[in-house]
Amino acid sequence: MNRPLPAAYLGLLATAAVLAAPWLPWWLLGGLALGLGLAVWGVAKGSSAQAEAGALDHLAGFVEQSLVGVYLLDADRIIYGNQAMADMLGIAREALSDLPLSQIIYPADLNLVRENVRRRLSGELRSLRYGFRFLRADGTLGHCEVHSRVTQMQGRALVVGVMIDVSERAEAQQELALYARAFEASGEAMLVTTADGRIVALNPAMQALAGQPREALLGQLALSLEADAASAGLAQIIQAAEQAGRWQGEYCLQSRQGLRHSTMLSISALRNAEQAVTHYVAILSDLSQAKAAERALQESERKFRAFVELSLVGIFVIQAGRLVYANPKLLEMLGYASLDALPQRTLSALSSLDTAGEPDSLRYTFRLEHCAGHALWLEAHGRHFDYEGQPAVIGTALDVSQRVESERQGRLAERVFESASEGILITDADNCIVAVNPAFTRITGYEPADALGKHSRMLMGQGSRAAFNQDMREHLFRDGYWQGEMRDRRKNGEWYPVWMSISAVRDEAGQISNFVGVFTDYTSRKETENRLHYLANHDGLTGLLNRHGLLSSLRHEVEQARIQREQLAVLFLDLDRFKAINDTLGHGAGDRLLVAATERLRYQLKNRDLIGRLGGDEFTVVLDGIAGPEVAVEVAQRVVRAMAQPFVIDGHEMFVTASVGVALYPGDGADAQTLLKNADIAMYQAKERGRSTYQFFDKAMNAQAFEHLLLENSLRHALDRGEFELHYQPQVATQSGEIVGVEALIRWRHPELGLLSPAKFIPLAEQNGLIVAIGSWVLEEACRQGRAWLDAGLGLQHIAVNLSARQFASGDLLDTVDAALLDSQLPAAMLELEITESTIMQNPQEAAVLLQRLRERGVVLSIDDFGTGHSSLVSLKQYPLDSLKIDRGFVQGLPNDEDDQAITETIIAIARKMRLKVVAEGVETPEQLAYLRDAGCELAQGYLLGRPQPAYVLQSLLQRREPGQLPGAN
Repeated sequence: MNRPLPAAYLGLLATAAVLAAPWLPWWLLGGLALGLGLAVWGVAKGSSAQAEAGALDHLAGFVEQSLVGVYLLDADRIIYGNQAMADMLGIAREALSDLPLSQIIYPADLNLVRENVRRRLSGELRSLRYGFRFLRADGTLGHCEVHSRVTQMQGRALVVGVMIDVSERAEAQQELALYARAFEASGEAMLVTTADGRIVALNPAMQALAGQPREALLGQLALSLEADAASAGLAQIIQAAEQAGRWQGEYCLQSRQGLRHSTMLSISALRNAEQAVTHYVAILSDLSQAKAAERALQESERKFRAFVELSLVGIFVIQAGRLVYANPKLLEMLGYASLDALPQRTLSALSSLDTAGEPDSLRYTFRLEHCAGHALWLEAHGRHFDYEGQPAVIGTALDVSQRVESERQGRLAERVFESASEGILITDADNCIVAVNPAFTRITGYEPADALGKHSRMLMGQGSRAAFNQDMREHLFRDGYWQGEMRDRRKNGEWYPVWMSISAVRDEAGQISNFVGVFTDYTSRKETENRLHYLANHDGLTGLLNRHGLLSSLRHEVEQARIQREQLAVLFLDLDRFKAINDTLGHGAGDRLLVAATERLRYQLKNRDLIGRLGGDEFTVVLDGIAGPEVAVEVAQRVVRAMAQPFVIDGHEMFVTASVGVALYPGDGADAQTLLKNADIAMYQAKERGRSTYQFFDKAMNAQAFEHLLLENSLRHALDRGEFELHYQPQVATQSGEIVGVEALIRWRHPELGLLSPAKFIPLAEQNGLIVAIGSWVLEEACRQGRAWLDAGLGLQHIAVNLSARQFASGDLLDTVDAALLDSQLPAAMLELEITESTIMQNPQEAAVLLQRLRERGVVLSIDDFGTGHSSLVSLKQYPLDSLKIDRGFVQGLPNDEDDQAITETIIAIARKMRLKVVAEGVETPEQLAYLRDAGCELAQGYLLGRPQPAYVLQSLLQRREPGQLPGAN
């Protein structure tokens, strides 16, 4: 390193000594002064060059060993720097020579340094003391303070100065400044007192809390800020802090304005090296707001709890998968009195809402079971929160069962709307279509785009439909509903019937907002309805009006006749002997006969005359607007004559006749039911007069009809009352004249009408089904009486009992016969059962089986009224029969009628060939008996041989009769 000139050294040393004086210790300053004095003395004495050099070296040693940096610089570069300066910068000593200022001065302070150097060199300032920041070689930042002045060296103006490292002092000052700012800026009130309690420092927060300016508080005793004696006294607090080093607790402070402040006071004692208390530091936290907040929080909690407890929605808390709280409303929703009463399934369902890690806001709709057992839908809204220091979920629950049901109904309604087979359209209040379903398009042909926005023709008919639609709208506005039938037109122009139901929908204000129409294509239904109406009112076999249809039409005709003051006639027609044909030839032939009779009846009437079939073989004709009874007479005569003509059915020629009863309006009845009833009564009178005729109704017939009704009602109780009795008609051997058997014939001893023959009540019993029970009684009584005669030794060979068609087909005939024989102990061979030919022909196969089973029991079997039916000889030989009974109709003409002779002789011949016994009934003259005996008929019965008589009378006759004497002989 180049050294400065000797003069420069002297100036440098002198300047350094002057500048460094404030910082150097006394021994270093003394050394520096001694060195400087020796150097000056040596130079002044003009010592030799060697001496001068030694002095200068000694002076340079002082500069180099200085503890402060000494430098020499020109405008922008360091010319010289000592070791202390190199150490301060952390670089090698050699690096200081010719070092630019920019490499060691903090960039932000570089201009300041350069400006000061410039001003020193320019002579503006004689000396300068200032500080700046410098850069160490390791990159750290240091603080220094320099003192400099200008010196002349070899004609150059240079700056000579000392550089003192004040980094530690600067950091301490910054730290103290930081503490001061923190003290001033603290939100907590702070003050410092002396050991005797006088305030020496306080911050703005303390001023605000005390309500006094700093100047007024400094020097005061802190005790002056006490509010009252209620709180811990400050003197006691200070004493406690002195003893323990620190005290903390609540303290009440009063401001200058008289305001009381509750504070949290923390006071610490500061001690010196001798551990004597020098100061107290106090920090006061104003608790007034916290106290107010606490009170507000408590009030808020009270209100919140009241809200929760009285809330109209359910509130719950779930923690750790467990329901820990449920308010009364939620318990009420679920139907339970307390949380403990909740069943586990309900607790599990609610606890499932505790979904850790789920979004902060929860919303679920779920299904629970009410205490009463029905389903309950709840919608829960919840949030995560801390409950008693632990994570939990708090939520509200709303009963949305009605909403869920409404939504379900809405979805169902939407599906119904889309999938309904009926067309549906919805309009606004002005009948403008706002919605249609697919069925609407399928039925009408109009796509939704064609219909939406258009006015409904169904609701706003024009022209001929205007009155109809006006009536419809009146019903809708009045009743809110209308339904009925109308006609509509499809898109292709085709008209079709519609069954429409329309409902009015009202808004919250009660005003109609929409109309909903539901309609069906009535075409098929209308056709079906018409068909059903036809079937309901017409006979399926003949196509005539049935009873219902005829009564409806007759009521209308009677009403018209009343209005027009006209007469009408009702003809009630019944086919005679139709049942015999139906029973023998079967129902198919009978039906074809009815159809043929219908056509023949139509041919005799006008097109406008009503014809009806009331059932079976009964027909009714209504003649309206007749001039008098003679018109009905003429029609009745034509009908009777027409029906008397033979019918050819299935190749068979059949003969039926018609009995007609006539009733006239208004004389014989003022309503349809009465007219029909009276015409029916008149028809029965025609039958009683021999059939194939007509009879007008008269009032006497009503009495007979009443007697008929009385008889039918009494018949139902006659068996229980024991009013029936049996009479027995003898059957006589034609050759010997002996009574060999009897036929049991029932009689009814009516309590009011006296003794009635079977012709009076058996038809009634056949109609109402009592014939089976009556037949069973006859069979049991006949067997009992037969056994009594057998025990009396009267010698009868058999006792005959008639079986009705219903009794034969009842299904329990075998049981009835078995019971009668068992109870009476009558030998089966003495019991003869008479069955009509028509009864057997109703079901020949079943009849053959039944007859065979009766034969197996030993019972004698006989066909009654043989020749009146239509059985063939081929079918006859299939049945296990014992005898034939010739009908009285063939006996009456004997011996003179050749046809009766031929039939009778044929029947007897057939019976002989088939080894069957023959019985003739209805024998009333000796000539008839003689003819039958000669023709080979074994047995006969009739009035000639004995009338039916009670058992005791017949028994007396048998006991006194002589052998060979005919029962009827005197």
